[in-house]
Amino acid sequence: MSSTLEATSLGKAFHVLEVLAASKDALPLLEIVQELGFHKPTVHRILGELLELGYVSRVEKGVYQITPKLRRLALGALDDRLTEIADPCLRLLHEETGETVNLGVLRGTNVRYLRVLESTHPLRRIVEPNSTDPFYSTSLGRAITAQLSDKEWDALLARTRLVARTTETVIDQKQLRKIHQRAQADGYAVEQDQNDVGVTCIGAPVYEGEEIIAAISLSVPTARADAKALPRFIKAVVRTARQISKLIQQQNTSKT
Repeated sequence: MSSTLEATSLGKAFHVLEVLAASKDALPLLEIVQELGFHKPTVHRILGELLELGYVSRVEKGVYQITPKLRRLALGALDDRLTEIADPCLRLLHEETGETVNLGVLRGTNVRYLRVLESTHPLRRIVEPNSTDPFYSTSLGRAITAQLSDKEWDALLARTRLVARTTETVIDQKQLRKIHQRAQADGYAVEQDQNDVGVTCIGAPVYEGEEIIAAISLSVPTARADAKALPRFIKAVVRTARQISKLIQQQNTSKT
């Protein structure tokens, strides 16, 4: 495809987004077509691609609206704002458990770490802020993607190169689907020795409204995550994620 055609496709996609962003309500496909004067199949294809990327949602058959993800992209500095809001809660979790605490967001098919508070124990996993890990092998990634529908999750997996990080890493798609469904049902995700040998991670999603925008996790040497300690860690991580979500909601409410 030539650069001219790519620019034309990109331009049309932005025009579709502009029409949706300018409307207070969701818009039917035909109304978007009429507004832009593009061919209906072209607009339908663009909307499908924007749906997969998470910038547009379908509220009912043939009716679309932009998502909070697009609004956050336009606002910029989202990561800094999220880190600032979450930091006090992350510190409390760190003090309570003494283990490594992480805050991450999904970027493409990887989890990007925004904040890492390292364990006070000599035996710990060391992760640098702004480093990345695959979404499928981490509790952070599994928690962040828990809200995705089967179709959205399949599309994400189709773009992902599945590589075993350890001998325990699950890369079978059927098994990964079961893990995804388990995270949806539980409201959190646990990963043991799949991203790093000897490390167990517990992740829980952070919400803005009804949408998952990030996740937090606790990284614990597997030796310290025994049957007695693990439920306590899960409870603490889920509670902290809910506290951060509540703070985000309160801040958003105060601005309206």
